[in-house]
Amino acid sequence: MAKRNTPAVTRRKVAETAPITWATRRTALIAASGWLVAVFLGLLELPAKVNSFFNEAPAAYKNVTDFVLLDQQYSGVWTSDLEGVIDATDEERTASTVEGSPVVLRLRVYHGEVEGELYSGGLEKHYVHTRLTVEGRKRWSGTIDAIIYDYMDGKKTALAQFELALDEKAWPPLRLKVVHQPMHFLPETISLYRKDDAFPDDLGGINVEFYKKVLKRFNPDPDLPVDRADQKQS
Repeated sequence: MAKRNTPAVTRRKVAETAPITWATRRTALIAASGWLVAVFLGLLELPAKVNSFFNEAPAAYKNVTDFVLLDQQYSGVWTSDLEGVIDATDEERTASTVEGSPVVLRLRVYHGEVEGELYSGGLEKHYVHTRLTVEGRKRWSGTIDAIIYDYMDGKKTALAQFELALDEKAWPPLRLKVVHQPMHFLPETISLYRKDDAFPDDLGGINVEFYKKVLKRFNPDPDLPVDRADQKQS
């Protein structure tokens, strides 16, 4: 009877496991302890980091938002006064001294909303306040529609409406053009340039001379004093 060839079956050798020694246990324990300490220290620092984030996040968000939404082209201090500009031409000087000048303007244009202050020679001549508040809005075209206003009988009253348009290729680059005004508070048109220190805190205020004229008009008796208008008013 013929022998059948059966495949040989071999037993797989089981790899011998190295004995666990005390040195091995100590190394593992040290590694685990270091990891736990790191985690523990991280947990201790976590509240401070969270508090720091919540304290700093609003300021950081505001800084980023301001950078994105603040119109850097228009925002700043502008003036039509060319005193000290040594290279200004005669034509530019003549254009800057028209009736109602000079004009000094502080603007902040944020997300299309315009706010600021304006001083003018026209207000100095025709109104009791020489420095008034500005508000307005920037159009998609880039032009700004704005007013200067005061409160009369408790109501906000526009004293002049004007447009602002910026032309970086021109000098001075910012053109102010009056749309409507009852008196010559502003020049009909005038150009302004940037000058950071042109609007000091003490610029403008109560027009003392105009105030005297108003008092005399409604108080013609020469025996009644009008010098109270000379007193500094806050």
